[in-house]
Amino acid sequence: MNEEYILKKNIDWSIFFRGFAVPTEMQAVFSLHLGEGKLFHGEKRQIKIIFDGETHLATLTSVNFDRKKYPEHSEMWQIVYGKNSSIAKAMRKIFVDSLNLLEKNRQDKNFILPAIEREYFVLYATDLKDIFYLEPIFNSEILNLKLERDEPTLENLFEIPTLTDSETEIIEKYRLTKVRKLNRSIGNYLKKLYNFRCQICGQNVGEVYGAKIVECHHIDYFVQSLNNDANNLLIVCPNHHRVIHATNPIFDKEKKIYIFQNGYEESLKLNFHL
Repeated sequence: MNEEYILKKNIDWSIFFRGFAVPTEMQAVFSLHLGEGKLFHGEKRQIKIIFDGETHLATLTSVNFDRKKYPEHSEMWQIVYGKNSSIAKAMRKIFVDSLNLLEKNRQDKNFILPAIEREYFVLYATDLKDIFYLEPIFNSEILNLKLERDEPTLENLFEIPTLTDSETEIIEKYRLTKVRKLNRSIGNYLKKLYNFRCQICGQNVGEVYGAKIVECHHIDYFVQSLNNDANNLLIVCPNHHRVIHATNPIFDKEKKIYIFQNGYEESLKLNFHL
């Protein structure tokens, strides 16, 4: 089964009883896998989600807000299901540790699962229209992958599309490959978004050779943050990637500038997602 990345969702209270949103930037990709094409404003469609060995029904909804009142507002898509639906029950069964933690902290409206205990799922499209595949990823899987690894080695593992014999020794169980697959999926989406150009220098260094040579870099190093979301990834050429790891500059997230140890500053020439 071929799978195309649609979204990653941190586990929160809503997924156990109501559903979750589809990010605006992924709606176009989602549309490619719908039987009737693009979802129109205010429209609802039934989709199927394969999760925990079962096929579950859910409703893909385009929220029907007042477009005249909010003309600049992006379309809002949600995948909705009831608290007694089979997928909601499966969520509560699979993510029982997260559910218990959230229930213990229900009175704290600002409570967010700490990174060391955070779990999430990934939604992939399948070869079949209107049928999607949901894969859980538990914090232990991320912790096992990062264990005793330096950042450049980890990022290299995320980049490589197939397992070699040596990698098989490093990643012995399927559960560790899920995190790699997710990182490659998000990274491949961003590489296409930037047309394989470096966000720092704006160059496609492999273009003259007919090659697509660009890499993903974790702004907050994965070995420290455990964060492989798009908002923690930069698309960079190999030269800038090596320089960053060699010098460990500070990235100013507000100004989108790298500040190097010698005082040199370099801003992003391309930025469509941060």
